[in-house]
Amino acid sequence: MLFHFANDFLNYAQVGGMTAQTWRGDANDWLNLLVQVVVPIAITIWMLTGQRRLVMEQNIMRLLEN
Repeated sequence: MLFHFANDFLNYAQVGGMTAQTWRGDANDWLNLLVQVVVPIAITIWMLTGQRRLVMEQNIMRLLEN
């Protein structure tokens, strides 16, 4: 729900709000791309490395055993 809210907020906070979302290549489009695509991918890759990966694997195994 939080991601859906953030997506809607970014789209409708633009000038013109309810207009169709088309790529114009301006700074606002690049900011939306960064926030909606690049940041979640970077967080996912970061969470799948090192000690964080081990903790997530342990939690998954603990949840699947019950």
